[in-house]
Amino acid sequence: MSLPSRIRSGLRAAFRRWVNAQSVPEVLAASSVGAWLSLVALILVLLAAATWAPRAREFFGLDPGTALLCLGPALADFAFALLHRKRQHIEAWGWVLSLTGTTGLQFFVASLMAVSATQGATVFAGFFLFTAAFHGRLFRVTPRTPFLPVGTALALVLAALIARPENLPLFAVIGPASLMAELSLGTFALQHDRTAAEAERLRAAVQAQMLAQQERDVGRMSQALTEIISHSQDIREKLLSAGSAADLLKGLVARGGSLGRGEPERLVQQLHAELSHIRERVMEIHQKGRRYIGSDPEGVDLVPVLHSVRQSVGLRFPEVDIQVQAGREEPLRAWVRGGTTTLRRVVENLVTNACEGDGLRAAAAVRISARTEPLSGRLEMIISDDGPGFPPERLAAPIQGLSSTKPQGTGLGLYTSECLIRASGGLLERQNAPSGGAVLRVLLPREVRA
Repeated sequence: MSLPSRIRSGLRAAFRRWVNAQSVPEVLAASSVGAWLSLVALILVLLAAATWAPRAREFFGLDPGTALLCLGPALADFAFALLHRKRQHIEAWGWVLSLTGTTGLQFFVASLMAVSATQGATVFAGFFLFTAAFHGRLFRVTPRTPFLPVGTALALVLAALIARPENLPLFAVIGPASLMAELSLGTFALQHDRTAAEAERLRAAVQAQMLAQQERDVGRMSQALTEIISHSQDIREKLLSAGSAADLLKGLVARGGSLGRGEPERLVQQLHAELSHIRERVMEIHQKGRRYIGSDPEGVDLVPVLHSVRQSVGLRFPEVDIQVQAGREEPLRAWVRGGTTTLRRVVENLVTNACEGDGLRAAAAVRISARTEPLSGRLEMIISDDGPGFPPERLAAPIQGLSSTKPQGTGLGLYTSECLIRASGGLLERQNAPSGGAVLRVLLPREVRA
């Protein structure tokens, strides 16, 4: 393949990658007819103020006719808005038209900076920087898909051709700054989209796991009920037979034993056999119910899990003093869906969050305690630390994914842990300690052995 062919192929691949990364509803909303009419109204007010406000003409030195003439290339974006007024999808030609119109809009703002007096040019430079940053985020600009930065550079070059000589140094400063703003905010927006998609995938996986567990429970219960119903017919027949034997025995006693001598013994044996059969069926139904209902969740010994997590998390955070306090006076066995794996995942997420703090200030000590809660009889696990604690506004809001105080955090650890705890019939509570630091209180059903 020749060099021009490879270049064309690379450009097509980069363009497809850029199109696939876009948020179509967001672009259509930003380039709608209503948004354009609002923008035109804002431009007219801005030009009127810069022209006729007291002392504004001397400050900006702006010719409104020239400024409106420079707005012409931006009308390509207005054409995009008209052509996509009732569309929910953007074709390849639509993206090209949108890029052209966006470049024209940037040229208009850059031209205001170019033809204004030095003081006014500085104000419009701020507008241009904001516009470039907004477009970078809107169009997910990255170094691998630099289509809009090319348009931004073109807009700056064309505006510089008509710029006053004293404004050219401003172009030399604002040009690189605007390109960096586009790339930075575009890359950040793309990373945010990927994190949101991953969070949604994990949230869907947790919900699917919970739904699948519920479906398995319903299936087991349906199977148990089917078997119980089949046994109930047998029990009904045995009850009828036992009732008949009891009636015959009662009649025999009422007639003073006129039947054969061995007849009472036979009826008593038959009655005893039927009642024994009924008792066995009832016990079998009871055992089946216990097996189908109790096979999942599983009983898990909490203390070994806590010590295992303390050891593994301690290797990752050697500077944090992690201590476990759990008495051995009574067995601490939790009733958890998914067994040891789920419980370990929950505890590890919570202890890791405590060690990390808010990402800026970490905890120096983490304490994990476990006991049987006196009032409810459930297992109570408390994880406390001496870190920064929770912001008050987060304590008042429910736990959500994609919500974290850490610069690189997603909040999925706490969210996933709460989902798994609730799936086991438990509860997760958050609060701040009076002396500082966060306190997490987990309540789990306790396994009660017969």
